[in-house]
Amino acid sequence: MKMKFTKKIATILLSVCLIVPCFSVMALAANGVIFFSDLETSVGDEFTITGTAVVSGDVIGNATIHMTYDPSYMRFEEGDGVNADTDGNLTFKGSGDGSSDRIEFTMKFQALQEGSTRLEQGDATVTDSAGSSVACEEGYADVTIGAGDPSKIKDVANGASVTIDGQEYTLSGDFSDSMIPAGFTAGEITYNDSTYKGAVQEKTGLQMAYLVDGDGKGDFWMYDSSDSSFSPAEQVVISDTYSIVIFDAGSKVSMPSKYSKGNLEINGKTFEIWDEPDRDGFYVLYAVNNDGEESLYLYDSAEHTYQRMETPKSATTPDKKSASKFDAILEKISDHLIWFVAAAAVIVILLVIFLLVSVVKLHNRNRELDDLYDEYGLDDEPQSNPVKPIPSVKEEKRSKFKKRQDDDFEDDYDDDFDDDFDDDDYYDDDFDDDYDDEGLSDDTRSVDEFDDYFDDDDFDSFDDYNIKKEKRKKGDTFEMDFIDLD
Repeated sequence: MKMKFTKKIATILLSVCLIVPCFSVMALAANGVIFFSDLETSVGDEFTITGTAVVSGDVIGNATIHMTYDPSYMRFEEGDGVNADTDGNLTFKGSGDGSSDRIEFTMKFQALQEGSTRLEQGDATVTDSAGSSVACEEGYADVTIGAGDPSKIKDVANGASVTIDGQEYTLSGDFSDSMIPAGFTAGEITYNDSTYKGAVQEKTGLQMAYLVDGDGKGDFWMYDSSDSSFSPAEQVVISDTYSIVIFDAGSKVSMPSKYSKGNLEINGKTFEIWDEPDRDGFYVLYAVNNDGEESLYLYDSAEHTYQRMETPKSATTPDKKSASKFDAILEKISDHLIWFVAAAAVIVILLVIFLLVSVVKLHNRNRELDDLYDEYGLDDEPQSNPVKPIPSVKEEKRSKFKKRQDDDFEDDYDDDFDDDFDDDDYYDDDFDDDYDDEGLSDDTRSVDEFDDYFDDDDFDSFDDYNIKKEKRKKGDTFEMDFIDLD
């Protein structure tokens, strides 16, 4: 009985001895280390600290490392994959290349004052190729700063308070180049007469500021130096080589009246947009791409896609600041198309009425001329008095002069005639004597005797003459001047 119990004890001890080496191997495989380079520098000089994360015996996967430093001794400028959370706090995030056991990254600082300081590692998460967590020893970097040239220190303010929509933010310069949106580079911005580190788009001149909220979360905002205002900005990656930054257009764009302006939340930020009038769920927003080109984009809220669109007519952009008069007229017509069509229809109707009236008048005038030709037989027999050409000015003056001469001659002739033939001379006694010889004296002539003296044939011939004269007075012959209407 004791032998069986002893064998069981020995078996258990042997099993424990076999298991312990296995745990030792696993712990050895899961060990890692994080370390930083020490250095010496001078006041005003810029220096670089290199950080390294290593996994022993395996390929490193991902690494997230938090670090702290004293901002009174050195100022963070930029880093490879390093984010400045708040002043004095940094975070690195990176991944291995799939074959190496380590990840290296760099951080750039500027020395501000003499003395010794340290950059220390905080919490860290490191994984191997299988995604398993690796425990790592904490590291740090000692920095010794000696005397130097303080004039080299950049006059860059940090920590200014900014209030946006009732929420407090801190204007910070603790960010790395990798955090800057595509198309922008690190630069300087001026806020309240102080210079701060920010991001600048060289082609367009757009500026961005890095603001940190009360929870220590930082983000880039679009900054307008003309009125010292901030507006939301959001980078959207379209492809591996193309991305856009959405922001409020402000006064840069004035859309046609059919686009109604509103607000839309995208990735937790609110932007000014215009509703697409022809399609539900589509909106027009403003953005700049990584090539520095500002444009309008059509956003599909259902599929979260962005499509660059042509600027609507009469809308103004930086490339088209004002619409031409012709475009303005076209826009007016498109906005009030029904009224313009109605006005055009009225004008056409009035023109048709005018043409009809003109045709009727012309027809009536031609008919009157035809009746006049028929009445006087102008088409069948030649004119008794053909149309005379219009005399020239000289001929007209000559004819008027000749007419005056004829009138003077007639006046002279009448006066001479009156002088030669007086009443007393004309009615002389010889005529009376001859008259009396015929037996027709004043005392003896009567109506019957008068009839006997003039027979009927004489009166018939006189009547024929009067009839012919009356016909001529009615206008058997006339003169007419024609004007060529062609």
